[in-house]
Amino acid sequence: MVLYAEDIMHRDNRVYDPDTDCLTASKIMSDERHGYIIIGKNGKPEGIITEWDLINKVLARNINPEGIKLKEIMSTNLISVSSKTPMDKIADIMAINGIRRLLVIENGKFLGVITSRDILRFFHDYVKDVVDIASKFGIR
Repeated sequence: MVLYAEDIMHRDNRVYDPDTDCLTASKIMSDERHGYIIIGKNGKPEGIITEWDLINKVLARNINPEGIKLKEIMSTNLISVSSKTPMDKIADIMAINGIRRLLVIENGKFLGVITSRDILRFFHDYVKDVVDIASKFGIR
């Protein structure tokens, strides 16, 4: 069975205003228990902020997070896939580009996000299923 982006993505497609300050963004990330937020306008992603961005670009430099807007520190080189992109291709794209979050966009519409944790969860479940099947045949 082949899994696709649409099968594992987080369907949370909220996009936050680029003029949001970093303190507000960190509260959103904490409340939503996400390590990232997507930034853009009119539902169209323009950038991403991760927990690492907040630590590295704001806190570690002793900058007041209320005084920095997301548009000042967001990463804008967004990489995306379509909803029908197969799992192996998604894993390849993440590995090749050294990213942990991948946007799912279909016909210009932002549908959701796939994280490296989603990929790991899939492979964990897959290995567990293989082990369970093998044990039925006496294979350890």
